[in-house]
Amino acid sequence: MRILHTGDWHIGRKMNGLDLIEDQAYILKQLMTEIEKNDIDMVVVAGDIFDRANPSQRALKLANDTLYQINMTLEKPLLVISGNHDSRERLNYGSEWFKATDFHINTDLDQAHIPVSIGDTDFYLLPHIEVLEARNYFEDETIVSHQDAYDKILEKINGRLDKEKTNILVGHLYLSDSIESDSERPLSMGLSEAVSEDTFSNFDYSLLGHLHHPFAVNSEKSFYSGSLLKYSFSEHKQPKGYRIIDTKKKKVSFIPLEPKHDVVVFTGDYEAVVNETVTFKDNDAYFKFELSNMSYVTEPMSKKNDLSEYTGVKTVN
Repeated sequence: MRILHTGDWHIGRKMNGLDLIEDQAYILKQLMTEIEKNDIDMVVVAGDIFDRANPSQRALKLANDTLYQINMTLEKPLLVISGNHDSRERLNYGSEWFKATDFHINTDLDQAHIPVSIGDTDFYLLPHIEVLEARNYFEDETIVSHQDAYDKILEKINGRLDKEKTNILVGHLYLSDSIESDSERPLSMGLSEAVSEDTFSNFDYSLLGHLHHPFAVNSEKSFYSGSLLKYSFSEHKQPKGYRIIDTKKKKVSFIPLEPKHDVVVFTGDYEAVVNETVTFKDNDAYFKFELSNMSYVTEPMSKKNDLSEYTGVKTVN
């Protein structure tokens, strides 16, 4: 089975006030092409389809059109979980009748231990959970961290695993010792978010969302797809794309995608920029300038002829 693993679309996202919906439509169209050309059997979306619980109409339409195309037009089984940015109620609407087309959505902790079986593979869809939610669900006051919560949940799931099958967990969480980015919203405030990879040791693969760096963790069994786009300037050096998991060949690959606009951070001298003594490969990127020798400059953005040619420009003294 060839599985395309993606997530953290964050449809409706803005960066420094700039609406990224056109960039997202562009990259999702590329993703559709990749599904067709790479002989993909099914698609996993590991949470955060939307950037906020109440997305705009444009964001809703783009998400719905994309999911419809994957499942109905391309006729691929589709597995989706909710992330910490998503509205569970919005995603879960219609989930029961979607199953008729192999479109499986889980936003409910109560369903996480019930596998979705496709061929010889069982998928366990574990949405983003809050510590308080797990504490109330299990009626266990000793659950005070995400680790406690996942230990309890996995105890229930592990009792259902069929060792004769390939078992894959789909989750939205923060693995211990992973690389974070500025654009990720914390899963909780004042509580430990980190979950040990050993928690998922009984699975053949764990396909994860939440962290935007596709190589946020170095593992042979646990993988982040990363976000499809760079959503903060801290991500300017991160590759963006998706993963292919080939369960027959036991091979996991990362496939990069090219965005409509790249994200670039330039560190250098103010005069060098305004006097055009430095050049940039892509003037259509989203730029952040970290410029020195600006003590005499009061309004750098007023230099229209100097900086306005750069898309989404931001200056930092």
